[in-house]
Amino acid sequence: TKKKKNKSWMVESKPIKGTAPRNKQNPDDDVLAAQTLQNCPKNRAENLMIVDLLRHDLTHAGCTNVHVPKLMDIESFAEVHQMVSTIRGTLIDSNNNEGANVWKVLETCFPGGSMTGAPKVRTMELLQELEQSKSRGPYAGCLGYISLDGACDMNIVIRTAVVSSTTSEEQDENDTNWRVQIGAGGAITALSESQEEYDEMLLKANAVQRTVQEWASQGSSNNENIHGSSSAVSADEKND
Repeated sequence: TKKKKNKSWMVESKPIKGTAPRNKQNPDDDVLAAQTLQNCPKNRAENLMIVDLLRHDLTHAGCTNVHVPKLMDIESFAEVHQMVSTIRGTLIDSNNNEGANVWKVLETCFPGGSMTGAPKVRTMELLQELEQSKSRGPYAGCLGYISLDGACDMNIVIRTAVVSSTTSEEQDENDTNWRVQIGAGGAITALSESQEEYDEMLLKANAVQRTVQEWASQGSSNNENIHGSSSAVSADEKND
């Protein structure tokens, strides 16, 4: 959220739906990969579903003038192309209560629609059943800041390494054990192919996994033991 004049706020959400690997060795193939992603019926259906869900969430949070300035735009990063839409709305600060609106937006929109799918409540029930109520930890939550004047910037925790120590009190203080978890997921729709979804999930985790492997190789020379695991989440919709 960003503050505007007359106590109003601009609220913006940018869900990522649709991922394709880059081919920087061949610029023509790289452009083709982006074009193929943008024209893919499955990814477009995914993206549109979450755009509609977020439009609903922002409206329910009290936003007016909810609109979509960018629909299914392709953004390219070091490893992947992403299909990203932008949803915006305006929120009037009631009773000049600084910071009140940001909490209302977070309460209404959390958890992020790109992580739950639609309809949100039912897919969350299915996820809880399939995952047997096991905690995801930070994965699929949000990370960010809320400033004193009520502005905020939040990010859904995806493609993120969570590192925790598993060293016991009985172990030598110079012999450290670390446990690393990388959360990634894939969206499932009627057009999904299981192998394609699995490959996309691995692609999303690839950059973080390589970084962890590099760190692990350095740690092995310092009496540090790194145990890695990955968690995959698949539901009606995702999980970047």
